[in-house]
Amino acid sequence: MRPPVVEGRLPNMLTRMRKRLLIGVTATVLATTAVVPGAARPAQATVDPSTVAAIIQFAVSAFQSFKGSQNGGLTLEQATVRIISAINLSRDAINAHADELAMADATACVRHHVLEFADIAAFPLSIKQRWAQDVTACVTLIDALWNAVLENNYTAKNQLGILLGAVGPIALIARAQARFSTVELTNLLVNAFTRVKNAFAPPYCTGTPYFINEEFWLYHYEPVLLSGGIFCSGPWDITTRTNIGTVGAGGYFWFQGGNLLNHDFGPLEQQYLRENAAGVAIAALAQLQS
Repeated sequence: MRPPVVEGRLPNMLTRMRKRLLIGVTATVLATTAVVPGAARPAQATVDPSTVAAIIQFAVSAFQSFKGSQNGGLTLEQATVRIISAINLSRDAINAHADELAMADATACVRHHVLEFADIAAFPLSIKQRWAQDVTACVTLIDALWNAVLENNYTAKNQLGILLGAVGPIALIARAQARFSTVELTNLLVNAFTRVKNAFAPPYCTGTPYFINEEFWLYHYEPVLLSGGIFCSGPWDITTRTNIGTVGAGGYFWFQGGNLLNHDFGPLEQQYLRENAAGVAIAALAQLQS
């Protein structure tokens, strides 16, 4: 009988209500701790998976709502309310990660505009237009910072990609509310999220048997069921000297000559995508390109 598999790490009142909900997503967004010029804390190699999951959920719902407002399925007001509802769903995750905030240009602009979003329905058109320009500038800042950090600084790129998933749909709704075109910003987001996806996906996956030396393979030429581990990892980060987003599982797997045989890494790859910027980018692109 096989031992069990051990899984690895695997308006007034309305305005006030909106602000309470939006404060939640602000903390979640900021909890990604973007490492960019001006950051007050050292780089962290990973972002808590529940933070990433909250941003993915928000990005999907928010981009869906924006698309609905563009194709006639929703009014702008309905889309805005739905985005606030999506933010509400991430509120619990926020409080758990608020203590990990770091000050940086990117996180500061995201925090500012997420909070301002609560009052967008009360803005006169002139203020909506000014604010839409500001939040667009926040998106372009994050995009520029992606290109400014070191090529192999995947910690910063991971955190910037996650921030983009939070502020991107807000910028699109803001431009629509201001009666500005959203075409160019949509194109910019598609290109930016494509870069993020390509930088982090697919992961590199492998497996290794436990407690087996080279001599063992001299006597076992055939496939052997052995205790071992399987792992999927993102790119190597030069600043922290770690792989981004490593996930793994232990159990019994088929090996031959030290090599893992015909293993389906699909579930582990999906877990990896749920825990870093690649998952945010893939979810955003699915909505923006639909």
